[in-house]
Amino acid sequence: MRTFWIGLPVALFIGILTGVCIARPVALFLVVPLLALFIYNGLQKVPAKPPHKAILVFLGRRLKIVLNEGWNFLPIYPFVFDFVLIKVEKVNYDLEPQEVRTPDRAVISVKASVTWIPGIQGSPESYIDYLNSGGEEGVRKIIHDVIEDRTKTWAGSNREGPSTWMEAQVLKDDAHEVLVKSLLGGTLIPIGNPIPTNTWMRFFDSPQSEPTAYDTARRPGQTPWAFKDGATGDWNWSGLQAIYDGYSPADQSELKRKVDQRIDDVRKMREGKGEFGDKSLGITIVRFSVNDIKVTGEVARAAELEEKERRERDADTMELDNVSARIRKLRKENRGMSLEEAIRTVQIERGKISKSVIEVLGASTGLGQDFLGALGFQKMPGGGNVPAGNPAGKKGGKKNRGDYTDDDIGGMIDDLGGNP
Repeated sequence: MRTFWIGLPVALFIGILTGVCIARPVALFLVVPLLALFIYNGLQKVPAKPPHKAILVFLGRRLKIVLNEGWNFLPIYPFVFDFVLIKVEKVNYDLEPQEVRTPDRAVISVKASVTWIPGIQGSPESYIDYLNSGGEEGVRKIIHDVIEDRTKTWAGSNREGPSTWMEAQVLKDDAHEVLVKSLLGGTLIPIGNPIPTNTWMRFFDSPQSEPTAYDTARRPGQTPWAFKDGATGDWNWSGLQAIYDGYSPADQSELKRKVDQRIDDVRKMREGKGEFGDKSLGITIVRFSVNDIKVTGEVARAAELEEKERRERDADTMELDNVSARIRKLRKENRGMSLEEAIRTVQIERGKISKSVIEVLGASTGLGQDFLGALGFQKMPGGGNVPAGNPAGKKGGKKNRGDYTDDDIGGMIDDLGGNP
């Protein structure tokens, strides 16, 4: 077809010149320059750096003919033949974070990116579809709108999406599958099952993945598809297993084949190894990735504060464990050292109290009614240390220096933990 469109005017032009030369040999001196100009004007180059392809244009109409990079001959350019350049290098597009609400009304931010190449292998008309979509900028806007709309639907649906913001943060695989399907449409093999595809993907995973709240929901007349085994604490998928066992062997095999193919397709897209044509846009999508799902707004600040407090509690627990271990080590290495002396030494090492304070309190003359007594602490009969002067603390009086045991360490450290 391409040979016909380009060869016909070439043959006509050369035929006319040949006829003129035969009729009037003297015209040869005029024909040769015209022929050279004709050839020179028709040689047009499609750039290779960056890589390009071109759509052939005949009398202003785009043809389903693709010109490859390099030199091409276009007779009577640009009046009869012309071309439209299309840059065909990979386009990496980082979508703006999509802020959407989960069913618990929390706001989450979903960040994704996509890589595509203009055109589809073996489909010349796909380049026209790409141009009709607005080229690179037009495709960007369309992809943005598709992903934005589908992300909102996914986040707000606890059937295929999360039930809470906490669940949303662990469902990146689900988001991948749903958004890939929205981009590729009919390109992916349809599963054709009423149960969500992501649920089957978790079921067929090895080992089986943790179910979502939707997977564990109770349904009239059915046991939950999955539930936590009270004895072992493991997730049990026997409910969905019973549904799967009710299918015929042929249906079971076909369902598993389709789900495995979907898992493989999503994996290829995530790894940048895909070659999936989007006919509506005229592009080949090679990668799609949900990079991050995180909660935002007031819920994010509350979660951050809670996490900070948890870390501080863990740090305090670890610090007390280390202090207790240090105290025990000191007493083991120094058999005559009392518990109070060991605590005093460790607190000085930690910088919680200074040596000068200890000396003022009488540490230089033995313990001066013992270390804890000098600091004003008395031992309560029921356990724990309280400041002197508290009427409730007078009952039972103070312990002597050697009466404290290792079981008293935690309470003493709490009392002595702050700076004096």
